[in-house]
Amino acid sequence: MKTLATCRGALLAAALASAPPSGAEMNRPHLSQGDFDKKLTRDTAVLPPSARGVGGYADVVQRILPSVVSIATYSRTPGRAWGFHFQQDDLDQLPPMLRDFFGDWIGPRPFQGPRQSRRPKAPQAIQTGLGSGVIITSDGYILTNHHVVDENDELRVSLSGKTKQFPAKVIGTDPQTDIALIKIEAEGLAPATLGDSAKLRVGDLVLAIGCPLGLEGSVTHGIVSGLGRSDLGIIGKGTGDAPGYENFIQTDAAINPGNSGGPLLDEHGRVIGLNAAIETRSGMFAGIGLAIPVTMAVAVARDLLEDGKVERGFLGIEMGLPDASLLDQLGLEPGGAVVVNAVVEGSPAAAAGFQEGDAIITINDQKIASPAQIRLLISALHAGTEVRFGVLRFQEKSSQAEPLTLTARLATLPSQPDSREPPKPSPTALGDRFLPGVSIANLTPALIQEYHLPEDVQGVVVTAVEPDSPVASNLNEGDLIVQVNRHPVPDVAAALAHRGPSDRSVYLKIHREGGVKFVIIKL
Repeated sequence: MKTLATCRGALLAAALASAPPSGAEMNRPHLSQGDFDKKLTRDTAVLPPSARGVGGYADVVQRILPSVVSIATYSRTPGRAWGFHFQQDDLDQLPPMLRDFFGDWIGPRPFQGPRQSRRPKAPQAIQTGLGSGVIITSDGYILTNHHVVDENDELRVSLSGKTKQFPAKVIGTDPQTDIALIKIEAEGLAPATLGDSAKLRVGDLVLAIGCPLGLEGSVTHGIVSGLGRSDLGIIGKGTGDAPGYENFIQTDAAINPGNSGGPLLDEHGRVIGLNAAIETRSGMFAGIGLAIPVTMAVAVARDLLEDGKVERGFLGIEMGLPDASLLDQLGLEPGGAVVVNAVVEGSPAAAAGFQEGDAIITINDQKIASPAQIRLLISALHAGTEVRFGVLRFQEKSSQAEPLTLTARLATLPSQPDSREPPKPSPTALGDRFLPGVSIANLTPALIQEYHLPEDVQGVVVTAVEPDSPVASNLNEGDLIVQVNRHPVPDVAAALAHRGPSDRSVYLKIHREGGVKFVIIKL
């Protein structure tokens, strides 16, 4: 099983040359988003012909290096770990110098820092991590990762080729996208040029720059291996029940601990991503690096600038992928729609007229392929934004799909998830023929235990499906039917009442293996 390891700092410890600077206060300057945008250097033109010549990428690298910084984190809390440890296999892969340096820290315990003999006596703060960042304005605004600056007492930023360290203050961080905006007090810096990550294609050449293993200004080269990587579950940990917002650029450019927060560049030196994570068994580079698109990073930074947090839009639906029978009835290919599993009462979606079972096919005329895509699009918008949805709704009477346009005015994403409590199911058990070859029964404690059904969902359970039944490919024994033709069914009597004529298609909402499915039974 693969381990997804965030790049939580390099493993080389720097000597503490001076007493830790003061003034790492968490405050935000009075700067409007419009003024902030004017400070950014952008180049979003279509990628011009290749910049690579006889000399490789040396000219591109020399231009960007002054914009790349290393970020050291310090703590006054004794024993705070670096969040990384070595195993013997990792040690064997290191050069002799580094193998000797790290030789004392093999084993399951976290790596705590340099050897005792190498530390200054009684330091006021110890270094706990080292990451990277990229300068985006000439007066010291820097983009990096949340996990680089999280849980620290002090931040110190080093510019490329300079010995002076600058104390940095955190403007704001967003754990759900792993983005942080920090600032140093300096003028006349060299800001990086920001590209347009939306124009990337799989196969485009990229460069990764940062300080892997503490090696400042290291450059690696590769291609874009994939786009839109999501649902990996490595962002948003520690933020409660809310999942993170992942939309990674995948690359085979070598990324190691310490690269976190550093820029991923196109071959013309424009920043198109922030290096954030690696997929690896050993904790070191294994050919799969992940970067956050720069368009997402800058949008988050603009929100952080205002009040240190990110405001996200809220629609109010629970989503899933449509069942094959629903796709067939709607005339859609797999990946062509997202089905609405539930609508939150009083939400913008409810006000717009969304219903359970609706298939969303477009948002503002953009085609939709997955629930993750909708989450990203909605989260990037603010409260009050009107969003237009293209929807297909199955009509039971005509057995046809009706195209609709629904417009929702987004609200602000609530900090806590909705906690509605459905009524308890009826304990009465009955058996009956519901569909050809299908038997259903009211819920009982015994059936809930036998089929591992949720105890807080009301419905009827499928107790038998004959193999030669015409609906055997649509229903399974143990399915929990909660709606028949859009009507809730607390018991078998309700299910039979809403079944309708025997020659008409039946529209079912079912719970299966912890998920929700909408199934159309054609008769």
